[in-house]
Amino acid sequence: MNIPDYALNIQHGGFKSFLLKAIALGVSIELLEQKRSVIIKLSHDNTVFFCAKRYLPIPCRMGNLTKDKVVTKTVLHSVGIDTPQGIIAVSRDQAISEIREKKLRYPLIVKPLDGSLARGVTWNVTSEDEVVLAVSHALTAYGDRKGISIMVEEMFVGDEYRVLIYKGRIASCIKKVPAGITGDGVSTIQTLIKNFNRQRRHGFEIKLDAIAKKTLSDAEYTLKTVLPAGVFFKLRNNLNMSDGGRSIECTDEMSAALQNICIQAVDAVGLTYGGIDLLTNQLSSTNPAYVILEVNPNPYYNMHEKPLVEGVGIDFSKTVLEDLFPTLKKDS
Repeated sequence: MNIPDYALNIQHGGFKSFLLKAIALGVSIELLEQKRSVIIKLSHDNTVFFCAKRYLPIPCRMGNLTKDKVVTKTVLHSVGIDTPQGIIAVSRDQAISEIREKKLRYPLIVKPLDGSLARGVTWNVTSEDEVVLAVSHALTAYGDRKGISIMVEEMFVGDEYRVLIYKGRIASCIKKVPAGITGDGVSTIQTLIKNFNRQRRHGFEIKLDAIAKKTLSDAEYTLKTVLPAGVFFKLRNNLNMSDGGRSIECTDEMSAALQNICIQAVDAVGLTYGGIDLLTNQLSSTNPAYVILEVNPNPYYNMHEKPLVEGVGIDFSKTVLEDLFPTLKKDS
């Protein structure tokens, strides 16, 4: 299979998976523009689609209301969907003032308004002094970038799930687990990390970076510490797969009530396809407590596919391509 270099070099997991699957199924891809904005032409059996800015060629009915997180929350609230309470600020003083005015309850999470991949995020902020530090961290996370706004939200304690919705149905639901290891009562933390990484796809291993080392230090552990059998030790707060996070298939465990809430959320913001970041401890409940953290119009969906997902997984790229190019079903 002849794979163009630009397809291999794309970093966004979902879009890269989509292009590689397209090539494997016999869809022709052609790079039309790269310097100003990536534009790729896909063609098969007299049908043509164009991809821009690494988005799948799936239309949004009302444009994209998810570009602004405040707008997203406003829309979701208006249709009765629960989202975390919070404020937007551009400075430490404004953040403190509005937290007091809105009477937000600690612990809080502080993050850049337009950030991604947990960059600049601080979890479990429990005091105004910690708010000051967290806001400074968020404001400097992107270097010299001007005009950064900060979102401060109440933390909802629960497991985090990514729900993939496509054309009014749940395509997949996975539980996101942060990078960590489980003790066996014999092995050191260093050995447990090495054993974990041997089973991981390249680029998705646990990293012993400054964050992980600080987590060890805060827990008064070293790499030579032996964890008791069955004890899970979390090395970082973010759930990114690229940092060693895990995804566990649990679509069949999701209640009809939560499925309908997630479908309604994607529909409310005008998307045909989207990823819901959901927090709940009651995935199977008919009347669950939950919050929706975010609706992503271009989700990283590799975590729902093999080899990253633990469980059955889906082939979402193939599903979308067969919808776009119906004759592919006849060819397969």
